[in-house]
Order: sequence, then structure tokens, then C-alpha cells
Amino acid sequence: MSSEIVRHKVSQPNNFDSLRLIFAVLVILSHSFPLTRGSNATEPLSVLTFGQITFGNISVWAFFVISGFLITQSWQRSPNVGKYLKRRVGRIYPGFIAGALLTALFIFPFAADPATRQPISPLSFLINTLRLLNLETSPVFVHNPLPNNLNGSLWSVPYEFWCYLGVMSLGLVGLLRRRLAIAILFVLVIGLHFYMDLSGWAPGGSILGKIFGYPPLWATVLPFYLAGTLFQIYGGQKLLRKPWLVLAAVLLVASNFVPHGLILTMPVCGSYLLMGLAYLPILHPIHLGRFGDFSYGTYLYAFPIQQLLVQRANGNISPWLLFAEATPLTLIAGALSWHLIERHFLPLSSQLKHEGILPTAPKTDAVAPSTSHASPASSVASTCTARTT
Repeated sequence: MSSEIVRHKVSQPNNFDSLRLIFAVLVILSHSFPLTRGSNATEPLSVLTFGQITFGNISVWAFFVISGFLITQSWQRSPNVGKYLKRRVGRIYPGFIAGALLTALFIFPFAADPATRQPISPLSFLINTLRLLNLETSPVFVHNPLPNNLNGSLWSVPYEFWCYLGVMSLGLVGLLRRRLAIAILFVLVIGLHFYMDLSGWAPGGSILGKIFGYPPLWATVLPFYLAGTLFQIYGGQKLLRKPWLVLAAVLLVASNFVPHGLILTMPVCGSYLLMGLAYLPILHPIHLGRFGDFSYGTYLYAFPIQQLLVQRANGNISPWLLFAEATPLTLIAGALSWHLIERHFLPLSSQLKHEGILPTAPKTDAVAPSTSHASPASSVASTCTARTT
């Protein structure tokens, strides 16, 4: 290990690694219902919120809030385009590429319908993997309750990467130093989502939509990413106050009984409560990231593992049994993804933080360091984590 690395405890312990892994497991739970019953009608949180949101929804939103906070912090600490892009590409692409290869070579042969199976086009594989999209294949899992979904979780990955580029762009033009401008953008995006949900307006986006993503999904996830960005640029942890946390919780629960209310309160109150959990001292001893950050790999492999288990059971499996069977297998896949692939493409400081140590911080006026994780026709967008992982 380099002599420049000084072992010292992280001065501000947090629960980001633990929360990411918990939310990745909640995605497994949430997907267990549509994957066994064909819809979210009986998904627990969907029942409690009268069909408004699922555990998968809040998990994906949580990923975007956390990422918005940490990636903005990362840019402010080191606003160097080359280093920033290298880190962001290293965080997303190696794990994704490995997952795509494993899916094409080992999962697809079992998932494909023998009567209609066609080889995956190498060119299609290359293009879709570079674009962080699902593989284009012949019909898969045709007898499962949710057929023709090879990996319904992957829809969120390109949106995440575009958000990385968005933070960089805002930083380059100086808007990250203009807090009011980001706050106005945040309010406008929430308003747009509210209007789209109220009116049923769902623009397809045409060519731009195919490049940058489906506009209704952007209207859903962007407020949460901006919420994380706002939390960082307005002061981070020092914004947390117990009375405000209580108020946020009360407003969030009350809005559940108001039509379309959660659209307005989740990005504000939900994000604020999430950041409160991220710094809640009682959760520090859990420290699920001490052995590595398994959340991304868990997220990447959960859906196909669940589909294979449903296929093995000929569709006759309960959501809770599927969750119990899929979770340990997926966590193992996530651990292997981290140790064999992901960690080797990250800066040394990102690996060391999982051991509770950090490299010596350079002298700078920037914020203290930290590290960071579809098609409109897709049935996943209407039945799984996305209505918008």
C-alpha cells in the first residue's frame, strides 16, 4: 500500500453503503410480486399506498437521492473532467459489461423459448451494452407470469449515468454554485411530474427520447437526483434537524391520503428523511459496506435470478418464497461482482473506505470527499420498480 495512505477513522460516519444494500434487497422483495403474480396489486407498499408506489419505487428513488448527493460532492471536491469521467465510467461500466456477458452466455440459453430462440447479434450486444440497455433477444421466460423480461431492473442504469453527466455539466457552467437556480429547477421538475401524472400526458420524446431516455421516467427520477444535489450544495448533514424530520414524516404519511400527493412530498420529505437515516448514529454499527459495496451487483443480477427461479418452479411459487430463495443467491452474485470486477476499477480511496480508512485528503477549499448506483413500451415500467431501481 502506498506510503501516502494514512489510516484514520472516517470523521463523519454514515450509513450510505448499508442503505444502498438494504434498498437493493427491497427491490428483490418488490419484484417478487409481479414476477410471481403478474402485477403489483398485492405488493405490500402498493397496498398501503393505494397503488401509488412500491418498495421498488422508493428503493430506486433512494438510489438517485444518494447518488445525487455523493456525486455532486465528488465533483465539488475534484472538478476535473478527466478524473471525474474516469471514476464514473469505472463505477458503472465494468460491472454492467460483466453482467451483460454472463446474461448472454449463461442466462439467455436457459431463459430463451426453444421454439423461437435466435442467437444474440454481436453488434446488437455491443450497442446495447455501450448504451447501458437491456439485451435484445428472442422471447424469454415465455411461461412465467411476467414473460419476456430478461432483466427489468436495468432501465435505471442509463438514467443514472446521464445524471452523472448532468452534474458535470452543471458544474462546468457554474450552476452548482448557484443554489437558487438548482432549487428552481428542482421545483419545476416536480411540477412537471405532477402535471404529467394529473393530465396523463406522456410524451414519447421521439429521437431525443431514444437517446436520452423516456421523458415520463425522467420526470419521475430527476427530482430525486436533484434532491440529493440540493442537500449537498445547501450544506449536507448540518441541514438535518429533529423537528424537521418529524414534520417531514408527518407530511409524507398525510400526503398518502391525498390524490397525487406523494408526487409532491416524496422528493422533498422522503429525500430529507432518507438523508436523516444516512446519518442516524444508531445505524452506524450495522456498516454493511465493511466488506465491500455489493449493492450494484445485487441490483444487476436480482431480476434474472428471480426469473430463473420462477421458471424452475413452473410459475408456481409464492412471492415470499421467491424472495427467500433469491436473496441469498443474489447477494452472493453481488459480492462476487464487487470482489472480482467492480472494485478493481475504482480509486484506491473508494476501496479503503470500506475498511473504515481514507487516504490523506489534499489541501483544498472543496467539500470533504466521499464516493458514490427502457423503453416506454417496456412492461417493466408499468409493473416493476419503474413506473418508473
